[in-house]
Amino acid sequence: MAEDDLRGAGQGLAPTLGALGATVPSVPHDLQVDPDKVLLVAQVVNEQADALDDRIRQKLIDLNITAPAEDVISTTATDAWNRLVARGEDSYAARVQAYVRNLRDLAAQLRQAAQAYQAGEEEKVIALGDRGAGPA
Repeated sequence: MAEDDLRGAGQGLAPTLGALGATVPSVPHDLQVDPDKVLLVAQVVNEQADALDDRIRQKLIDLNITAPAEDVISTTATDAWNRLVARGEDSYAARVQAYVRNLRDLAAQLRQAAQAYQAGEEEKVIALGDRGAGPA
């Protein structure tokens, strides 16, 4: 009986997929990238990473707490909190710091992409030489 249920399982998908394809815009074949604008985006991302890093540095340090007493429950709970929130490899603080690093990595990738686009444009100009110039 389960086999009968599965036979028609995909029958209604073809019209749905066709409708989805009709709503997705086509990608332009001649995509132009302005390396200066990519560099500007990289600068903005890097500035935001710096601002975020400045704002969170002290707050992340403040997440680390000391035990209110020296009993087993207080020290165990405090240690668990600090590992989970402030000091652990997968702690909240580590994740926030990784996010800032990822923003900086994104900015570096954008700078590299801008340089690659610029180099590609220069290579095209050299390859075309005077062929791109019309009659004067």
